[in-house]
Amino acid sequence: MASAAKKRHVRLTRLVSSKSKATKSGSADTPLSGSTLSSASAAALAAVPGGTVSSATTESDGTGAYEVIVTNADGTRVKVIENVSFAVLSSGATGCH
Repeated sequence: MASAAKKRHVRLTRLVSSKSKATKSGSADTPLSGSTLSSASAAALAAVPGGTVSSATTESDGTGAYEVIVTNADGTRVKVIENVSFAVLSSGATGCH
């Protein structure tokens, strides 16, 4: 029983440590999933036709609700910022992955 408690403590410590590292790096963004991912992707691809969604996350810097990175056929990337209704607020070239 002591061994099980110790293993649980180690797992919780690792979980807290990994969350702390994410916060310290300035990224509190969470990957989108389900219908939110589908809606955010559709809006981003409407703004950047012909691209492919590389990533889609919540946006934590206050510029919008969601950030979608779209990769074009030539490899260039476009960051699309959307509000909670999936309206595109801005888009522009980025080096984000």
